[in-house]
Amino acid sequence: MSEKDPIIGYLGFSLHELEAQKAGWLQSRYYSDDDSDFVKDFLSFNEVNEICPFEVGINRKKERSEFKRRLSQLILDLELKSLLNKRFTKLSNGEMRRVLLAREILKKPDKLILDSPLAGLDAENRERFRMIFNKLIAEKSVELEFRGEIDEGEENKAIEIEFSDNSISDKKKIIEMKLISIKFGKRKLFDKFNWTIREGERWILKGKNGAGKTTLMALITGDSPLAYSQDITVFGQKREIGRELSRIRKKIGMVSPEMQAYLGLSINKLLDRAFTDKTELLILDEPCMNCSPKETKAILKRIDAFLSSRPKVTAICIAHRADHVPSTFDRLLEL
Repeated sequence: MSEKDPIIGYLGFSLHELEAQKAGWLQSRYYSDDDSDFVKDFLSFNEVNEICPFEVGINRKKERSEFKRRLSQLILDLELKSLLNKRFTKLSNGEMRRVLLAREILKKPDKLILDSPLAGLDAENRERFRMIFNKLIAEKSVELEFRGEIDEGEENKAIEIEFSDNSISDKKKIIEMKLISIKFGKRKLFDKFNWTIREGERWILKGKNGAGKTTLMALITGDSPLAYSQDITVFGQKREIGRELSRIRKKIGMVSPEMQAYLGLSINKLLDRAFTDKTELLILDEPCMNCSPKETKAILKRIDAFLSSRPKVTAICIAHRADHVPSTFDRLLEL
């Protein structure tokens, strides 16, 4: 009788790519007709174990009871309760990684490969993940194999730049948001939020996973339909129905983990697309996520070189770590 093949679990960016591409299109997370699984279904016994719901004649009562116990504990450990009734594709990068970790653990693998597992997580969630890893090691229930960067260095250094009040500046306004209010169910994401960004400014945007950083960028680019119900002006044009987006988007260069996942392009390929003579606004959403220290230095050097040679280009960088911020950025907004 042959031995059973070991079950190998995996957590890393390629898993994000696989799940993201199932949605089919980049902006799907911002639309209400998204038909992806709810998180509670994604983490259900049948889904995790790939069991046909119509199977008959197999008693899995004991397995289901044990699964329920483990899922309840993971919901507590990873604070997943508030995510259970959300669509999977509508999760932020950090939220998605928490759900994916829970799913991989629920599969009861013999070995769990953790490929840069803390990438894209805020400080609170990085600590939460370390707690989970330590618990798994103590239980000796699964062999853990760490790959890539484990984020033990510069990540702990705070991004220390004061919020700048530029209301009296005479520079041209590139983006103006007034009284932005967005609510999902009972949760207020933004409540009368105001933000003005002027020509040539370099802003760092930080906040906890799920705070609304990527949503804020989608309001600027027009990817989110919610932009049309808010008071938003980009390049002097109101975001309103009937306004042609293509002309505005030609002025915006963007790099994000979502673009990597859906388009299957590397960070450097995305930078090639973003660094053009037409770019007036550069949006960098976690540009160094999933990169080695050597790759991170090269990417930051490219970004700094581009922006230094174009002082009028306005830029926004979403980052959790001080060592993932280009040196040319000197303004900070924390959500």
